[in-house]
Amino acid sequence: MISQLRGRVVGIDRGALIIDVGGVGFRVSATAGARAAAGSTGSEARLFTEMVVKEDCIDLYGFETADERELFGILREVKGVGPKTALSILSALSAERLVMAVSTGDVHTLASAPGVGKRTAERLAMELRDKVGRFAVEGIPDPIRAAGVGGGASGDATAALLALGYSTGEADRAVAAAVAAGYTDNASAIIRAALARLSRAE
Repeated sequence: MISQLRGRVVGIDRGALIIDVGGVGFRVSATAGARAAAGSTGSEARLFTEMVVKEDCIDLYGFETADERELFGILREVKGVGPKTALSILSALSAERLVMAVSTGDVHTLASAPGVGKRTAERLAMELRDKVGRFAVEGIPDPIRAAGVGGGASGDATAALLALGYSTGEADRAVAAAVAAGYTDNASAIIRAALARLSRAE
């Protein structure tokens, strides 16, 4: 596994950087931030990298920071988000802005990234909310306090539904129905059950 490269930028191939490390040229598809930090041809560059192995190819992806690289892996856990889409998201949104959008359920911002539709943005907001908490970003509001709802798993679920655009009444009824049906283990389970109920009602 190649997790970091330090070398000289010797060229750009269809948007990917070619980094010379000890006479070996590595082709790295990098985020916009990583490309900007790497500089122009002839510059010394340091990239955090992730190697993605497929049946027919091995691709190397580059990032400006270790956090950006970790977010790349987290993004790929969401159905429909492959390496290229994850890279596109991290190029369109800084790591800080991505974490803020996920934490606050900002579907509009998530959907602004190329290749991300509304449904994918909704999945990102719902599925990754509990996974980006360790990426502390100053200024992120508490979505539950901002929404004015109670705490606990049901409060988290209600806040997430409000962030997805549902009314307070719709969110409250759907969450209450999910809890009554036995979905009380965690917010993610409640949200999935509530969304299923809401989709049937539409």
